[in-house]
Amino acid sequence: MIEAKQLAKDLITQYGDDAEAIAMLKSAEYAANLDQENWYIWEQVIIYIKEITNLKILDS
Repeated sequence: MIEAKQLAKDLITQYGDDAEAIAMLKSAEYAANLDQENWYIWEQVIIYIKEITNLKILDS
């Protein structure tokens, strides 16, 4: 299983500013399917994306 932090970095690299929206869609997909394990992972991905993008803003 890929770590949530690595997923967040990969999404930011691939989708840039849209990474959070993509992660939210994935999270919603798993929530709709009542897949709690993957839903939790994607909720963590969203948190990491927010943290990473906030750090980049502060570094500017």
